[in-house]
Amino acid sequence: MGKLQTFWNAVRRHKYGFVIVAFVLLIGVVDENSLWVRYHHKAELAELRSEIRRYTEMYEHDTRFLENMDTHPEVLTEIAREQYFMKTDQEDVFVFKREGADEEAE
Repeated sequence: MGKLQTFWNAVRRHKYGFVIVAFVLLIGVVDENSLWVRYHHKAELAELRSEIRRYTEMYEHDTRFLENMDTHPEVLTEIAREQYFMKTDQEDVFVFKREGADEEAE
C-alpha cells in the first residue's frame, strides 16, 4: 500500500504535468489526426504533386511532338527510319548493336 500511496501523492502534486503529457501524447501520436499522421500525409501529397508535374511535362512534350508530326511530314519519315528501320527503294539500312547492349537487355 505504500507504493500506491506514494504514486497517488505524486499524481496529486503534479496533476497539471500529467494532464499536459497525456494531451501531448494524444495529439502527437494516438489520435487519427495526429502530428505523425499529418507528416506522412504531407509527404505523400508532395510526392503526388511531383508526379503530377512530371506527367504534365510528359503530356506537353508528347503533344508538341504530335503537332510537329502533323505539320511536318519529314518528321514522320525520320521517325520511321530511326525507330522502325524503314528505308526507301534506293538505300540499305544497317543496324549496329553494341556488345554491352545485349547484356543490359537481359
